[in-house]
Amino acid sequence: SLARLALSICGWPSSQGSGVTYEGLLLVVQRGLEQVTYTSLCLPDDILHRGMSHVPNYHYRDDGMSLWEAIESFVTGIVTFYYGGDAAVSEDIELQAWVMDIFTNGFLGRTSSGVPSSLQTVAELIKFLTMVMFTCSAQHAAVNNGQYDLGAFVPNAPSSMRHPPPSEKGRAFLQHFLDTVPEVATTANILVALILLSSQLKDRRLLGQYPEEWFTEAEPRRLIRAFQGRLEEIRDRIEERNHLAELRYNYLNPLEIENSISI
Repeated sequence: SLARLALSICGWPSSQGSGVTYEGLLLVVQRGLEQVTYTSLCLPDDILHRGMSHVPNYHYRDDGMSLWEAIESFVTGIVTFYYGGDAAVSEDIELQAWVMDIFTNGFLGRTSSGVPSSLQTVAELIKFLTMVMFTCSAQHAAVNNGQYDLGAFVPNAPSSMRHPPPSEKGRAFLQHFLDTVPEVATTANILVALILLSSQLKDRRLLGQYPEEWFTEAEPRRLIRAFQGRLEEIRDRIEERNHLAELRYNYLNPLEIENSISI
């Protein structure tokens, strides 16, 4: 299952550095998967659903929306170039099998997730592909790249607790706190995992960079150049903001985003 695959990749450091067993982690992932919906994976819908449209200085939303729109524009150009209309989408057997495989094996066939099991129109295909690209690139960067920044100071995000949290206010004291947070060995395990998760690979491929020339037609190549140009504009805007900011937010800078998850 998807949960077992995820844990086979990241379960060792998590289980070694927390009080949760492999089985416990599996249960956590399964419960988390139950909360994943198509709305939560599509940034414009998710922002609206969570009531975060008008929160000021929300850089994740602002940078993320810029990236979503850039990806959507790129995907729109590519899809409309290769698919002449809705019938071309609905009659594409390989495409429909791919979407069904994602629905069945990725989301366990849960219709309640809202994830489509088939695509009937060009618009549906554009949204689905934009979601896939955004999730595997920008969304992953947003939730992964800052793990060390947040978790290196263990009290920010302790991986385990050796005692239950206080049940009454004013009853927590320094020694109780020190006895509760992870001990040195556990902390070391978690820090190693966070360093690995947040490290940049030397051979990483940034969003919009395609060393292999998969497309030979002039129009797709033009669309790639246009996409790269929009990403450069987003990069410049983020770096200009960060230059003046007291607290920088750089996780959605295109220079920090890989084409796909590479852990």
